[in-house]
Amino acid sequence: MSVPSMVPDKAFKFRAGISEFDETTKVCTPLAVQGVVKVSPNAEGSDMGFWDFEWKPVEKRLASTYEPIQLILIPGETVWTQIKSATEGRVFALIFSSNQKYFFWMQERSKGTASPEELTAKDKDVMEKIDSILSAQIFDEDEDEMEVLEDADATGDHEPDTDMKEVEHPELA
Repeated sequence: MSVPSMVPDKAFKFRAGISEFDETTKVCTPLAVQGVVKVSPNAEGSDMGFWDFEWKPVEKRLASTYEPIQLILIPGETVWTQIKSATEGRVFALIFSSNQKYFFWMQERSKGTASPEELTAKDKDVMEKIDSILSAQIFDEDEDEMEVLEDADATGDHEPDTDMKEVEHPELA
């Protein structure tokens, strides 16, 4: 299997803090901690396009207060999106298909930008790299694997799923 060339070929880091999100008020509040995120190819799942995403505080005095966050980015199962309603900084959410959410506020200085929520060149670069990782399509170069799957289905050696119920889609009726 191979990953398209637009995906970064090596690890990268960026400065970011973490934020808390209140589901009731829908308010995202940055926590007073400086941190760094390291994104690197996953050692065990690199052939499937998996990447490690690790956030940790850079301030040693806060290391016991804030635990590192270690996640695996899975193309097609994870989204990195800017929270455009944030008015006091540049906040991004990492959202998994399980609806698990992590919020990060970008900590690179806003040199030459008009407002605190306007993305810097570094923010845009990070966003492009993570987006390319998460939208990467993995191509199977081993055609024999596909033939084996087709042969297994053709033999009829599998039990049909009898618990499935047909559901009529109202828009198609």
